Amino acid sequence: MCESVAYIKEGNSEKIYVRDVATLIAEDSKVILIDITGNKYTLLDTIVEYVDFIGHKIVLRKIR
Repeated sequence: MCESVAYIKEGNSEKIYVRDVATLIAEDSKVILIDITGNKYTLLDTIVEYVDFIGHKIVLRKIR
C-alpha cells in the first residue's frame, strides 16, 4: 500500500496526526486529508511543510 502518515510539526518535533492518508487537498491556509476508509480531516491555518514520497510522510505546520 502507498498511503502516507501525516504529522503536525510543533517546534522541532513532529507528532502523528493521521495514518493511512490517501488524499491531500491544500486550499489557501486549509489542508484536507482523507484516509483510506473515507474519514475526512480538515485543518485550518495549516500549510504543507514538505512531503516525503519515498517515506510516505506528510509534514504539516500550523501558521497561526
